[in-house]
Amino acid sequence: MPTLKHIAAILLSFVATMLAPTAASACTTATTSTNIGSFSSYAVAAGPQQGSGSAGLQCDILLAALTAHYVRLRVEASTFTLVGPTGQTIAYTASLTSGGTPLAVGNVLDLSSLSLVSLFSGTSNSVPIFFRTSTTAGLRAGTYSGFIDLRWYYSVCSVGVAVCLSYSSSPGLIRPALGPVTNWGTGVPVRVNVELKVENDCVITAPNVAFGSAPLAASFNPVTRTILIRCSAGAAYTVGLNDGDNAVGGVRRMRSGTNYLRYEIYKTAASTDRWGGVGTARRSSASADTNAGIYDSATTQGYTYRAAILPGQTAIPVGDYNDRIRIDVVF
Repeated sequence: MPTLKHIAAILLSFVATMLAPTAASACTTATTSTNIGSFSSYAVAAGPQQGSGSAGLQCDILLAALTAHYVRLRVEASTFTLVGPTGQTIAYTASLTSGGTPLAVGNVLDLSSLSLVSLFSGTSNSVPIFFRTSTTAGLRAGTYSGFIDLRWYYSVCSVGVAVCLSYSSSPGLIRPALGPVTNWGTGVPVRVNVELKVENDCVITAPNVAFGSAPLAASFNPVTRTILIRCSAGAAYTVGLNDGDNAVGGVRRMRSGTNYLRYEIYKTAASTDRWGGVGTARRSSASADTNAGIYDSATTQGYTYRAAILPGQTAIPVGDYNDRIRIDVVF
């Protein structure tokens, strides 16, 4: 049976273990990357695109709450432009809050007065950074990338239970036991990379075709229409037409209930070449009827075609016949 002395020793050891300071991960800095996303060239031309990520500083805000924290940011360098594969650029702004004051090279921001919850509100207790692009027209497809070089100065609690016992500080920072920082030191540089992907897109205008009314299939006259297509800068393409919703044996058909009226679409107003969806049946933007081969995102190519009811159809029942053709563009 243990003596009273042994029991006291056991109890003192247990109490000492419970009060030992608990170490936690210090603040960390790292290069980060923010992908704003992928957008149509026309979406980027129509309005700003936005995204957010980490500004490169992450801290344990639970321990930092034990005492005063000191955080300062300096913007070292940036062109505030995203550069694409052909040298085209997209201007952008960066801020520490959504819709906040844009950062500029040379800015020194003392963030010590901010609440910990708002300061480290990003993923995994990181300082967030927000990006917003400027409206930019005429972009070629590709990945546009840029960067911001920041320098972080910080001192926050890294070890403690009821009181802070140790601080995690950036190089050279001096904080007295009482009072504010007396020397911010050299800080830690980080790079924040940012990118946005521009994708090819097209604006297509395709008027409906109406053959009108006739008592016999042979009485319908051919109809000519023009499809207008405008695509992203630098994007040569081909355009195809599918066989519609009711085709059989490679022949397009309009439908009225269980009855069908055969018709066809030809590549030009006078051509007998069928306009289809594969291989040589497609049309090239280099041979458009208007503005062939101009790829500046602002100029529209025109493709005039002829639609005709096929001959040799007899005893077609009365009715309203219709079909739907899908247009596809391949870059």
